[in-house]
Amino acid sequence: MKPLQIEGARTLADAGAVSHVRVVASADGLYVEINRAFTVANRTKQTRYFAKADTCFSWLREMGISHIHEVDLTHWGADEMPAIPVLAGVLAFWKFSVSAVIGSEWMRLATKVESLSNKGRHAEALIYANQALQLAEESLDPDHPDLAVLLNSLAIEHHALEQFDQAEPLYKRALDIAERALGPDDPFVGNCLNNLAEACDAQGRSDQTEAMYLRALAIAEGAPDPDDSDVAIILTNLASLYASKGSYEQAEQLCNRALEIWRDTSGLLGPKDPDTAFTLEVLADLYRETGREEEAAKLEKRASTIKARRR
Repeated sequence: MKPLQIEGARTLADAGAVSHVRVVASADGLYVEINRAFTVANRTKQTRYFAKADTCFSWLREMGISHIHEVDLTHWGADEMPAIPVLAGVLAFWKFSVSAVIGSEWMRLATKVESLSNKGRHAEALIYANQALQLAEESLDPDHPDLAVLLNSLAIEHHALEQFDQAEPLYKRALDIAERALGPDDPFVGNCLNNLAEACDAQGRSDQTEAMYLRALAIAEGAPDPDDSDVAIILTNLASLYASKGSYEQAEQLCNRALEIWRDTSGLLGPKDPDTAFTLEVLADLYRETGREEEAAKLEKRASTIKARRR
């Protein structure tokens, strides 16, 4: 078979003859899967996946690859799949069991977003989160769970900057993809529900959030390997909601449940990042509303101590 020039490949893509491209780096070179048929390019580069063929060919051309060898477009739809060459790269598995290849640009950006966000540099993180999502949307299926992760990440940065109206639709998109890709009871679905409820609360729409918090809590508590910190965060959010409605006894019970989770084995509250302090502050507000000023002051002091440790 004759080599396929990159420009010719782009023409075929424009004509609809090439609808799927996957590129994997191997010891022998760059393997390109065109319409399910593996071909070989002339140099080894990083592994990438493309939902849009034209994007792939542009990338190959930028790398200096002018043609692809052994191109066969007749295998599209065939039941037999060619043997996949051994990957030279290392495969990494994301949380939520979504596999991706190390070296992907959008994954590098996502890691940078997390690092900046942990340092409180949310305005910078937002820029990279947008870039990561844009690149991932070019290379992943619209229902790929990694997109849900990136949408949720982008929404969190808007949320941290109090741009709740921008965070909310992103949370909703993440939730929709996660429910379809991972199932309605996946822990990440619960995470998205909790985040969406927080965004609605922040915009004064608390009447819409109780059902979301309760569902998120049920998912977190029912997980095969439940994350206690997720449970405690949702309990605190739900307590804050109930307190705002005057259901103080119910709110206090939830706060105390959350505080039990935050306690370490010695029975003392540990420096469990701002989440522990938030639970203490919610309970302190509740105490003030019910006339327990002295107890409220003690809790506020403990919350301040935890925050000071984080600085």
